[in-house]
Amino acid sequence: MLLLLTLLITLDTVLPLSMDTITATLTNLPEESRYNFTQLANKYSLQAREYDILTEDGYILTLFNIPGDKTRPVLLGHGIFGTSDIFLTRGNTSFAYILAGEGYDVWALNVRGTKYSRRHVTLDPDKDKAFWNFSIQEHGFYDLASNIDFILEKTGQKSLSIVGISEGTTITFILASTKPEYNEKIRVFIALAPVVYLQNLSPPSSTVMQFSTEINYLLEAIGQEEVFGYKSIYKAIYNIICAQKIGYDLCLRFGVFPVTGADSAELEPEFFIASLGQFPDGTSRKNLAHYAQIGKNKRFAQYDYGREKNLEKYNSDLPPLYNLTKATLDTALICGKNDKISTLGDVEILRRQIPNLISYRVMEPEFFNHLDHVWGKNVHKISYPFILKLLSKYN
Repeated sequence: MLLLLTLLITLDTVLPLSMDTITATLTNLPEESRYNFTQLANKYSLQAREYDILTEDGYILTLFNIPGDKTRPVLLGHGIFGTSDIFLTRGNTSFAYILAGEGYDVWALNVRGTKYSRRHVTLDPDKDKAFWNFSIQEHGFYDLASNIDFILEKTGQKSLSIVGISEGTTITFILASTKPEYNEKIRVFIALAPVVYLQNLSPPSSTVMQFSTEINYLLEAIGQEEVFGYKSIYKAIYNIICAQKIGYDLCLRFGVFPVTGADSAELEPEFFIASLGQFPDGTSRKNLAHYAQIGKNKRFAQYDYGREKNLEKYNSDLPPLYNLTKATLDTALICGKNDKISTLGDVEILRRQIPNLISYRVMEPEFFNHLDHVWGKNVHKISYPFILKLLSKYN
């Protein structure tokens, strides 16, 4: 598995593909596989607006809005290798669709490095390695903060609600602990499959984490700063292989499910094929390395550059911990028994540190996993009513 991953990433370095080539790999997939967020919204009779958000450090991010009651803004935060699209891929049972139907003003962010946010005022993501010098630290400190400020200015509100999944939860905790003034700007934070600690992973994730330092060195040595990018050969190969008849078993049962937790009844072959156009999407080498450090070092901390650079940057041998006691926003944790990324053991560590935990819920289905929070076929009946009830108390 590690050898295959290395081969794909190396090919990506030497054989970059054009967007036309990537699009061509999707021609035999369902039409919606080629849709962007706005087109997906239109397909399901929703109108979406698109805004450019300029961060303090020069990144240009795409923010989508499905207009609703401006007094009830809700910001959706996607997970790693995802974009805002994950909140619409399920059509009229998708979370964004259901929120819009309830009258909420729905906003969906896209952090730097995703296909919607590969822009900078001076840096070219295809030429400048410096573009990819970011991780969850910048996603939270800059990207999320800029999106919140824009939405509050646009709606005239003093605060909004956030519903995030996976990385969308990580960056919210980072923002709340590094810029405590933002706690007052968030009415409620609903964390789906929260990822803060990664100490209780099982194979194959734990195995990959053991070799994460070596993998990071390899990527750095071959100059691969963008990982799994939307225009990469990895994405093209993934599209081609996973769209075949054997794709469901090969890519999902033996590829994705061992990492996220399996629930084939909730993620059927037809939907999986339809999702190929939107997932996976890109991130940076540094971002993956940061997550691996958190797991290996058992510390929810800023990026570890090594002792010498840490002393220069942090004035400390070790990077500073994110102080979760400063994350005073009202928080709900929602997790699954069969989630192999946001494990119950790791969520329990987080649970004990949150100052204002308003709800902790383990979903009842025995096989409810990391993907089911937004992609489960029946999640709109299993989980969304509870989320809507929580939101209604603050909106």
